[in-house]
Amino acid sequence: MVEPDIVFSRILEFMQGGALALDRRGHVRAFNPAAERMLGLSLERAGEHPFATVLFDDPANDDFAQALLDAVYDADSRHDRDIEYHRDGQRVWLNMITSTLWSHPTQDGPARKVGVVALFIDITERKMATAELRRANEELERRVQERTQQLAEANLRLQREIAERVRAQEQIAHLAEHDVLTALPNRRRFERCLADAVEGGQGFAVLYLDLDGFKAINDTHGHDTGDGLLQNVARRLKSCLRAGDTLARLGGDEFAVILGSICTPEEVEPVVERIIAHVGSPYGADGDLNLKISVSVGVALYPEAGRTPRALLQAADRAMYEAKRSGRRPVRPPAPDSKEV
Repeated sequence: MVEPDIVFSRILEFMQGGALALDRRGHVRAFNPAAERMLGLSLERAGEHPFATVLFDDPANDDFAQALLDAVYDADSRHDRDIEYHRDGQRVWLNMITSTLWSHPTQDGPARKVGVVALFIDITERKMATAELRRANEELERRVQERTQQLAEANLRLQREIAERVRAQEQIAHLAEHDVLTALPNRRRFERCLADAVEGGQGFAVLYLDLDGFKAINDTHGHDTGDGLLQNVARRLKSCLRAGDTLARLGGDEFAVILGSICTPEEVEPVVERIIAHVGSPYGADGDLNLKISVSVGVALYPEAGRTPRALLQAADRAMYEAKRSGRRPVRPPAPDSKEV
């Protein structure tokens, strides 16, 4: 039968982890070959010397020494920690577990504390792998954050480009249906509004306006003065109309108006008189120059003057020329025959 002491000796000799036994005074009493390799122990120095002088000549190992002291003086607690250990200029990591050694109780008294045993394994590779994994995760997180920032910036640029493109498209669409100089609807837009009014089927009036005397001012004072005059005329015309009415510049010095909810000549007359008075008031220009123009207005009522946009606009145009011949007083054309409708 194998003696237990021999079994334990062989286990300690061949175990991969280090084992270190200290007495109550902190002297090294026993250690196995693994502990000798890991800690640099030697039999010559162990035994009568305190473990601090045997193990820890290097101040870098103070944490290891403190861990053993904690185990010696705090016997009621089990200590388990990872600690750096420095030997021959190299740093390793050891996981150390310490437990108190107790004697067997006797007739003379209970069990008493006789020392401490420390078991430790080299976890340097695990620590290095953990540190490398942490560095890799940090690098990955940094790259993810960097890429996320790049994507956010790219997305912001894309949103700005889309918004700019939408604004450009809206501007193009606006310019396609509005006069650049006065910002009023142009002929194309006006004809669409006129078609919508006809489709609505309710009574309304179409006014065709032509400025008298504008060409002479434009030729005499230049196009800049003429453009400014047209802009002022547009503002005055808008001030004569209601919110739901439509004012457009058809081209040159010609304008057109759709007056909604108008059914009789009596309803149109105050609006026309107001337009003639406002447009005919003098305009200030550079220096003390005063510009004077007038306006001829032709009126066509729906459905009396026509039932199609083309017929209504032609009727108002004819009425405008008749107004010019009659001294610029507003003229309402007679009801059209079947060819004009």
